[in-house]
Amino acid sequence: MPNTTKTTVLTTLSRLFLALAFLVCLPNCTQAEDEPLTVLVTGANRGLGLEHAKQWTAAGHKVIGTARKPAEAKELKATGAQVLQLDITSDDDIANLAKELKGQKIDVLINNAGYMNRGLNREALQRCFNINATGPLLLAKALQPNLKLSKHPKIVNISSGLGSIARTRGSYAAYSMSKAALNMATRQLHGQLAGDGFIVISLNPGHNKTDMGGAGAPLDPKDSVPQMLKLITGLKPDQSGKFWYINGSEVPW
Repeated sequence: MPNTTKTTVLTTLSRLFLALAFLVCLPNCTQAEDEPLTVLVTGANRGLGLEHAKQWTAAGHKVIGTARKPAEAKELKATGAQVLQLDITSDDDIANLAKELKGQKIDVLINNAGYMNRGLNREALQRCFNINATGPLLLAKALQPNLKLSKHPKIVNISSGLGSIARTRGSYAAYSMSKAALNMATRQLHGQLAGDGFIVISLNPGHNKTDMGGAGAPLDPKDSVPQMLKLITGLKPDQSGKFWYINGSEVPW
């Protein structure tokens, strides 16, 4: 058989083999991508956090929801989520949570717990920064071993439009400054972890009807949270280190 014919036959056989291998692998690959995720949501006992717990569990994923007082988190327990205690301002609580979850995979960390204070004094500033920026950053650090067990680890920091320096309008200084600091935490974590396959974003959830947002807010969590789930599950590496709105548009820092 001429060498040219031999080469053609071998090339054809190689292509057929690769195609067959792909078809055999495809169901398993698809199954792996469709496996339920483990999602940890902080501040999950009310508002956006509670709606996240409801929506993620309804979609078939495992939810770990944290609350400062788990015994009182009846609605969260009703979702079927695993409820664990966490005060995001407590180093001991963060350490205890990491210890309790040691060896357990977390695919998505949603730093949702937040605090609004309309005052402008040292106490207001410190509390806003502790809850909205310092706590989420330290929690992300503590849970990195869990996130590294995931094939596609994601950290989602729930920020706010008020945290955008480019769009600031001079209101709610303590809250706005703390959310801007959270955005910097996003950039820091992205810089540290993107090389390990992490996707880290800040997410502006919009103005929602919650205890914090008020009854007059234009968005209902039942409508906005599904948009967040779609965005989070569809995140790609080139979206990491950026600030996003729930509809997938980028927010200026």
